[in-house]
Amino acid sequence: MEKSTIQAQQEERARIGLRASLVGLLVNALLAVSKIIAGSVSGSVSILADGLNNLSDTGSVLISWMSMHIARKPEDRDHPLGHGRFEYIGALAIAVVILYVGIDLLKSSINAIVHPHKPLFTWWIAAFTALGIPLKIFLYIYYKKRGKAYKLATLNAAAQDSFNDVLITSAVLIGLFLSHFWGLMVDGWLGLLVSCFILWSGFSLIRNTITLLVGGKPDKETGSKILAIISKHPQIKGIHDFVLHDYGPENMMASIHVEVDALTSLLDVHDVVDSIEQEVLQTLHLPITIHMDPVLPIDAPGQEVKQRIAQFLKEQDTPLSMHDFRIVPGKRVTKLIFDLVVPESFQDDQALIQRIASFAQSLDTRYECVIGIDRDYFAEQPDSEEHSGA
Repeated sequence: MEKSTIQAQQEERARIGLRASLVGLLVNALLAVSKIIAGSVSGSVSILADGLNNLSDTGSVLISWMSMHIARKPEDRDHPLGHGRFEYIGALAIAVVILYVGIDLLKSSINAIVHPHKPLFTWWIAAFTALGIPLKIFLYIYYKKRGKAYKLATLNAAAQDSFNDVLITSAVLIGLFLSHFWGLMVDGWLGLLVSCFILWSGFSLIRNTITLLVGGKPDKETGSKILAIISKHPQIKGIHDFVLHDYGPENMMASIHVEVDALTSLLDVHDVVDSIEQEVLQTLHLPITIHMDPVLPIDAPGQEVKQRIAQFLKEQDTPLSMHDFRIVPGKRVTKLIFDLVVPESFQDDQALIQRIASFAQSLDTRYECVIGIDRDYFAEQPDSEEHSGA
């Protein structure tokens, strides 16, 4: 896919995000004004706090709008890969706002428990309060649908914030009815319960967003699609060192090493690799850089040792593989240098390396293994029966 087409899709994504931010700004402003008025007239601390929460939501929307506006800026000399990660920064800022709201609601709830009072009740005050529930449900669905479809981190964060608001307003409304009809002062206890949920969601959002900024596990769905494209080419004998580089939503790059027959013409191999790069770009809108590693035939010098070690790895409880095997002879020792591919969750690295080194020395006491660990984040996880039968 040409760069202009990809840019057009990114522009469409930005327009969707900015339009969603405008809708959220209008809805939250309406709710903030109505609830602040209702809370002031009724003397209800919880209704007033809910209104101030909606007022803070307008700030979250502005943060979302600003981050998406900055993220759509093109690359420049200081940012050659664009500004896409500003969306993650915006999502982190919204998470901090959610955390602040949770702490503020927690303090208000504790105060309402210690000093309970019965607020003024009228049906129009209840109606103004209840208005926030359907509007916030609408915003939650609206944000969630667009955030998921266009991978907009700020809208996903705003969706969580809207869901939290549904719980807050519901708790406020329940407390209002219970105090008026049954004289039960549970407003503070309901607020305490909701504040704990909001604090948990805020911490979760912060943790997830920081992971995106720092660099977490690669997107398995995208990686699997790339591997499916590569697997269609029989000239590729193996793959390793597969990395996805995340520079913001819809702004990723990939790099991978592929193993090819060392006796195949370089021009033929290049033609295959070039077609893979073009297909990945056209179907996934993602540039990929492919490094070619030549693999010697099985009867080449040193390949017998390689095959013996490869068979040993396959016979492990968790079948393993290796790549980039080479032999470096020396006066006292002969080094066997290779990278070992292990599952993502594998933890017994050193013990495994020791077992492999012991096996290599059983073949020849001069062998000394130099092993690197390469974790596979994209392998399918087999169930226990398939695994035991491998």
